[in-house]
Amino acid sequence: MQRGSGGPSGQNGETVRKFLGKVDLKDTQQVEALKDSFCSKYASSKVENMMVITKDGEVHYMTDNNPRGVDCSYLGGKLKGSYNIHTHPPETTQYSFSTDTDIPAAFADGTRIMEAVDCKYRYQFAVLREITFEQWETVYEEVREEQNAVMASRGYGFDDYEENIQHVIIDETCRRLGLKCYHREKRK
Repeated sequence: MQRGSGGPSGQNGETVRKFLGKVDLKDTQQVEALKDSFCSKYASSKVENMMVITKDGEVHYMTDNNPRGVDCSYLGGKLKGSYNIHTHPPETTQYSFSTDTDIPAAFADGTRIMEAVDCKYRYQFAVLREITFEQWETVYEEVREEQNAVMASRGYGFDDYEENIQHVIIDETCRRLGLKCYHREKRK
């Protein structure tokens, strides 16, 4: 499985896979500090980076030094039930998740919560088991067909189209499915 925007890699560095240790999942302060530290360190990185906290509390860091994605498939079944966060480099960010790579991968590998961070925003998607990827995709396609009308109904114009289109499509898909599983917030 991969996270990111996909496409040609442009890879020019080494692949890094590190087991960073374990975290007590009940210690929410420590878990939040790990997430915030990752965001601070990598939010403006020119390549994608990823941190995974497994359901057993293992903490893994990885990068392929690739601006278009990071391969986390080596973790295999450890992604099931995981929290994971990855970066979207300034040159490739869509200011939300990619709907051709990030969201399908999270459904496929059993991720519980996926986050991403870029130079402007931090966003989160909880993969709820009450819907299938096929249900998600059906509604997503309907929203995409109406994306300009949805953008206009939310008060977005041409000037902020690129920054908000992906966010609005995902948010509207969740709304139509009756799910409160996605949000985006400006970074501090």
